[in-house]
Amino acid sequence: MAPLAYVVGRTGLVQVVDTLSGAVLAQADTGGRATGLAVSPDGRRLYVVNGWTGAITAVDPVTGLVLDRIFAQVQLSHAVMRPDGGRLYVSGSGGVAVVDPADFRLVAVIKVGGQPQGLAAHPDNKVLYVANSQDGTVGVVDTATASQTAVVRVGGLPQHLALSPDGRRLYVSSLHLGGSTPGTLSVIDTTTNRVVGSAAVGRGAGSIAVTPDGATVYLTLPKERSVLVVDAASTTVRERLPIDSPSVAIAPGDARVFLATGTTATVLDSTNAVLATYSMRPRELEARPRRFDAALVAVAPAQPTATGLRTSSSRSSSRSTGSS
Repeated sequence: MAPLAYVVGRTGLVQVVDTLSGAVLAQADTGGRATGLAVSPDGRRLYVVNGWTGAITAVDPVTGLVLDRIFAQVQLSHAVMRPDGGRLYVSGSGGVAVVDPADFRLVAVIKVGGQPQGLAAHPDNKVLYVANSQDGTVGVVDTATASQTAVVRVGGLPQHLALSPDGRRLYVSSLHLGGSTPGTLSVIDTTTNRVVGSAAVGRGAGSIAVTPDGATVYLTLPKERSVLVVDAASTTVRERLPIDSPSVAIAPGDARVFLATGTTATVLDSTNAVLATYSMRPRELEARPRRFDAALVAVAPAQPTATGLRTSSSRSSSRSTGSS
């Protein structure tokens, strides 16, 4: 069971939440509108993409300290950590930035399709998938050579990606232009790089999460203020939950579903009943505290050392790095 969840507001405020009690253990202010979020495999680092300002911010979730920043000098979007922790990938205009988390520096930029958005890293660490929104494709990237080796056409404007726990199925949410055209959830067989399923899912294309057994897919539809529960085997919608959420996360080995829901984080059990609703705090010590509006949620694969938890907004350092 995941002991920690990370909830990030639209303005870049971070809340580190104990998923058993709902207590906010630490806070951080990353200082810019948040568009992407990734957690290191050991749970000891949180990476927030402040997309509009082109920054990648490293946060210590134990202390709440902002440890460092990379300024890419372009707008950024999504983030994903390679399962072995060896690389952090961040999509942005012009390609996908490759960051070495050991010394937190930009080491490469991968050329992919137009307007890259969502990212997913295969469990074998050898393949990165990129939603090439402008092209209507998913790019297949060899992580060893940092180059796109194939594309899979899914149509529309692909936005978010999620892999099944075994890495054999890749789920893609796509927008379609025009109010009368529903979005789609596509399924790619990663062994053949072919689309093997697709379903119309309503307006919008939100965040995706897959249950640990691979049997169920959750898809948020913020424009419809609902969350879809999809049967993975048949790619059919089993249930529509009346929950307004832009982001969903599920931890490996955890039956609970975590949703970012405005001023709260909502936790569902395996029957999709609301197990808990945790209140998020506004930033402390501000003359005019900002309303917390949860935009992103992620869960820690493992619990970092819990000693010395405290709240802090101090920054230890800041670094500027070019985009290529």
